Amino acid sequence: MADSDSLHDHVTEPVTGPLAAPMADCCPRCAFEAVDTLHTSPVPGVWEVLQCRRRLYTWRTTEPARRTRREAYPEQFRMTPQDIENAPEVPALPPLRISA
Repeated sequence: MADSDSLHDHVTEPVTGPLAAPMADCCPRCAFEAVDTLHTSPVPGVWEVLQCRRRLYTWRTTEPARRTRREAYPEQFRMTPQDIENAPEVPALPPLRISA
């Protein structure tokens, strides 16, 4: 890897403060329109943690657009209603082992 191709050169720093992403109008992953605010920053207006009510996808508003905006979310990870309907069932967690 050449010096100019280092991993650091490809990392986009999140936007913080007044330029942070506004409250989402839909989930970036599945486009569901019911999004809840789970947490807000101790300093008002700096960031929020949001969560989709359908798939429980969670993100912070200071993350890059590829994680916070539907139009920028990678297509290979976007979910449609058909994807959700046809998704295999998530296996249950096994019982907790009790140590002797």
